Amino acid sequence: MVKRLVLEKADRLYHLPSVIDEFLPGRRRLKSVTRHDLIDLARFNWQGAEPRPPVDSQNCDVVKLCQATATWYTNRFGGRLNPKKEIFIGGSIRQIINLLALVYFNPGDVVLIPDPGIWHYRAAAALASAETVPYHLFERNNYKPAIQALADNKSRLAKAMFLNSPQNPTGQKFTPDDLGELLHLAGRENLMLILDQAFEGLVDGDNRASAFALPGGRKVCVELYSYGYNFGQSSPAPAFAVGQPAIISALNQAAYVFGLLPTSEHITRALTACEHQNDIELLKPRFAERRKLAEQLCAKLRLIPAPHNIGPFFWAKLPGRKQSQRFCRRLYLRCGILAVPGIAFGENGEGYIRMSLTASTDDYKKAIAAADKLILSTQRKKSHG
Repeated sequence: MVKRLVLEKADRLYHLPSVIDEFLPGRRRLKSVTRHDLIDLARFNWQGAEPRPPVDSQNCDVVKLCQATATWYTNRFGGRLNPKKEIFIGGSIRQIINLLALVYFNPGDVVLIPDPGIWHYRAAAALASAETVPYHLFERNNYKPAIQALADNKSRLAKAMFLNSPQNPTGQKFTPDDLGELLHLAGRENLMLILDQAFEGLVDGDNRASAFALPGGRKVCVELYSYGYNFGQSSPAPAFAVGQPAIISALNQAAYVFGLLPTSEHITRALTACEHQNDIELLKPRFAERRKLAEQLCAKLRLIPAPHNIGPFFWAKLPGRKQSQRFCRRLYLRCGILAVPGIAFGENGEGYIRMSLTASTDDYKKAIAAADKLILSTQRKKSHG
């Protein structure tokens, strides 16, 4: 059985001053007491430019969006959400990550981050003056956390652990069994799991997994999703977090203080994404086509593709012991092909490169043609030599 987290908010949250609105009566309450229309001489409203005010949590569009989000979650994972208490609407996943760090991390707190992994987690912890400790994702372990190693060492000191599925950059995803093991570890060690599932919409069928929907997940886990990435939208769309009421309440408090509550434009885009959530199915064949082209490119460059095929990224191993940054620089100078060196994702990313499958099919065909020219040129030089 997974134990509920005992999480203290960061000290900085208790030192925040009161905001002006806290000294003013609510609009509904004032009207019900005075029975007069509100004449607002208190709030700053610059002439000539109508501001975009944050949307009140009781706004009908926000309520509608939270209900639509809860319905999507139930249809996809089977778990049920309380639309009012277990969903937080934010501007982006990165913004929610930063808010979580500021709300819960004190200076000196230990936070576990994946290596290789995207830099957002390390940056958020650094802004909160927390100490980041990498947990290593090795190819021999199928790019998954070594649960026993975590249980024996780092998790006993850590306050939180960032997870990513499907993972950027390797493309690995967590199964329900993987998440179940992590939930038991988190409950035993009082470890907050922050699961970033930005590209989970690309996962098919029985492979879908949500830690929050598993037994005990509500007690220790908060999950992050994007109305853009998860629903296949091309236009910018906000993100949302799923978590226990205490965490969602803390996020709302922090967002209010920093003026990061969603605007009406955010809500409109998110509602549009919910209405067209099946657009993600249109992207899957495109990514599959580009993945095949990426494999052809790897064959020409003598790279070894990772065995995972989930997500919008392609992870490949360099031949021999070549340095990823030097290889990517030569690839750019000789072929005009831009790829990310694996070292950008941490020490364990050295010896790999990452390519994005969001590039067009034509771009991949051009890259293959450029690699062919490089191979032909190299063969000519060898023959003349």
